[in-house]
Formats: sequence, structure tokens, C-alpha cells
Amino acid sequence: MSVTGKDDRLLRRFNLIDAAVVAFIVLLIPIGYATLLLFRPDRPSIESVTRVPLGNEEGRVSGGTPLTAKLKVKGSGFNPLLRARIDEIDAVGLVFENPNSLDVIVGVIPPGKHDLVLYDGVQEVARARGAVETQAADGPSVRAYGWVTDLPRADADALKAGFASDPSVPGAFTVIAVGPVRPASARVALGTATADLPLPGRFERAAEVVARCDWPSLMTCTIAGQRLTQLPPITIMLTGGLRFEIEEIAPPGEPVPAVVQLRVASTTGIHIGDRDASVGARAAEVVAIDGTTVTLKLGAHESRDGWRYRGDLLTTGGMLIFRTDSYALQGTLTSIRVTRP
Repeated sequence: MSVTGKDDRLLRRFNLIDAAVVAFIVLLIPIGYATLLLFRPDRPSIESVTRVPLGNEEGRVSGGTPLTAKLKVKGSGFNPLLRARIDEIDAVGLVFENPNSLDVIVGVIPPGKHDLVLYDGVQEVARARGAVETQAADGPSVRAYGWVTDLPRADADALKAGFASDPSVPGAFTVIAVGPVRPASARVALGTATADLPLPGRFERAAEVVARCDWPSLMTCTIAGQRLTQLPPITIMLTGGLRFEIEEIAPPGEPVPAVVQLRVASTTGIHIGDRDASVGARAAEVVAIDGTTVTLKLGAHESRDGWRYRGDLLTTGGMLIFRTDSYALQGTLTSIRVTRP
């Protein structure tokens, strides 16, 4: 009997302890929930998005990245760890002001309406649909010479002068002139030496193209993310997936007809009708040979310093190199006559 009574007392004691623990836990649940509600940060919410002027400060901190807009975002629950995207394009920067205000710095984005999306880490926490609208920018254009390459035969045959992309899209372009279809190659460099490696089953055409630079470009021309300040060839992807290798650039306007005379050491092997290795209206052609004087017809572009041909300044007494597929002729300019439009 005494053993049984002792066991009953122990059992009652354990039951009281269990009940106390359960009661304590039950008491902690509302306390914890209240604490969570009290200290949990608000979920970010966007109330308004307003475009404001870009300042010099944004240009200095952008690291050379082209900027198109600065957005003043009002709402609640903002924190310094947020990041922003315009649709799927990362914003250049996000400046936290306070939990109810932040600035979003926008780079180059396609024209049209876009969503402003805020992320906390990798999780989307707020979205303002259609809050960012951009128009097609009338950025500067450049006339580029090179090769539209790596084409299937049908596409190479179909490429004609006058072919153009949608003018409202970034990198809009127009093909001005093309050369004959030929087997494609890829140019590789080793130091100062280069080699053109064949691309079996692919074709290319020399081309003159006028393309619009990304805008703004901070005093440079950038097309499809490639700055035209590198050593050629510069490979860009034109709208529609055309691979264009740029070898030379010129102002966007049409070249102006010019006639120049070169005094050369010898005219052996030079013939009237010889043309330089170029396409379009700027291509130089031999129109007369008189002793050691060769007369060329060519297209020139006006610059701050005067008229230029393939980047070289045309000045009496200066040197000019005339290149064809088979020879290069260097001579002294004795006469320059430009037909102004």
C-alpha cells in the first residue's frame, strides 16, 4: 500500500509540471505573435513613381554607364537593402532616403512601358506595373564599314541595300551598300599578326551601314553594348541577330564627291577603273593617269579639320594611300576638288 501511494503522489506531481509547462507555452504564443507584429518590418509598398531630372551627381557615380532616367519612388516599408529592376533589367542604382522614399537610377532600356520591381535579396517584394515609360531616343548615328558575316547562304543572298530595322528600337540601322557574297571567315589576332579562319558553310558580305548609337552615350558611340573606341574589328549584333564586324567608321551623312590628284613614284600596274577595297559612295576609283599623276574620284566626309577620306585628312602636300585588292599606292596630294552639295 505504501509503495502504491508513493507512486500516485509522483504521478500527480508530474501531471502538475506538465500542465504548468503547457500553460506556459500557450501563454508564450500570443506574446510571441504580438512581438512579431510589433518588430517585423513592414512589407515594402509602392504608392507612386515620378520621373525627376538627372543631376551631375548621378553621372559621376554611374561609372560611365549611360543613364536615361531618375525615378522618385514614394511608398512605405523601404529599407537600404532593397534593389530595383526595370522588368528584367537591373537598375544602375537605388538610393535609400527613408522608409517612405527612394530614388532609382535607370540605364538604357527599350522604349515602351515597363514594370518597376523591388527585390529584397532574391525575393520580389513590390511591383508597380507600367510605371516606367520611355520613348525611342534620337541618339547620334554613325556610318560604319565592315562585314556582315556568319550568314547562311540564303540570308547572304537576301541582304540588300535599303534593308533596315525597326527605327524605334535601340541600335536601329539601315544597310546602305553591300559587296558580293563570299565565304565567311573569322579574324583572329596574335600580337600584331592576324589571320582569317574560314567558317565552313557560312557566308559574308562587305557592308556600309548607318546605325544609331545607344543614347545617351557620354560622348562616345556605343552600339549593342560595344563602345566604338576599341581596336577594330569590333563585333556587334545588329537588331535581328546580324553579326557585323566594324573595321572603319565615318560621320553619318552621305560622303561628298571629290576629285584628287596624287603624284606617285610609278604608275606601273595601275589602270583606269581600279577601285579601292571598299563599298558604297566613298570608294575611290582611278579616273585618269598622266605620267606620274593619278587622278582619283572618291567620297569625302567633312570634319572639324577639313575633308577626310577613310579617316585621313585631305590636304595639299599631304600623303594619301589608295588601296585595292591587289596593291597599295602611296602618293602626295597635289590637287583636291570637292563638289559641295
